[in-house]
Amino acid sequence: MSHHFDHVYWMGGSPCSGKSSIADMLAARCNWQVYHCDEAYERHVRQAQADLQPHLSAGSGATMDWNAFWMRSPDVLMKQVIDIYAEEFPMILDDLRSLPRDRSVLVEGTALMPEFVAEVLTDPRRAIWVIPTAAFQFEFYPQRGAWVAQILAQCSQPELALQNWMNRDQATAQHVRQEAAARQLRVLDVDGSRTIENNARVISQHFSGAQRR
Repeated sequence: MSHHFDHVYWMGGSPCSGKSSIADMLAARCNWQVYHCDEAYERHVRQAQADLQPHLSAGSGATMDWNAFWMRSPDVLMKQVIDIYAEEFPMILDDLRSLPRDRSVLVEGTALMPEFVAEVLTDPRRAIWVIPTAAFQFEFYPQRGAWVAQILAQCSQPELALQNWMNRDQATAQHVRQEAAARQLRVLDVDGSRTIENNARVISQHFSGAQRR
């Protein structure tokens, strides 16, 4: 039931938008617990059962054939990632139920699709989706760490793989934008014109309008 999550704030969106850094900043500033979906993902993959969560159980980055993976069309890739997140979201909720309720929790991650979060959301001001523009993402995504280059090095056509990767993320971002708009939920665009501190301030102000427990 949604009242189980009336102490939770939700920050979804696309990769390369600064979500993780902003979540850590706000959690430290407000003395909140923080839950990063990315940090739980591989554990959820290991816990997944092939008959119940077929997409998630096959989604481990440790065993992925990245060449075959990124040679598919962005639309196919987008559908797969949404299917994975649909199977993972109940596991995220189970994790949240196990956390202490004496402090608010800020949940952050791309797995937080608006259509999933809306089912347990107690106040629209407790949720926001942070989405980078295509230009910003394409420029800065390769700079996220050596792991990006390591994945692309496993692909026979690295440039095409990166293009499909970025196009998948943009297609997923458009899906998020549409689903959020359909539910009158807030989206924050990131194009590099504001610092990450300013984006954190905008999100903090949005959350501050939520009803307190």
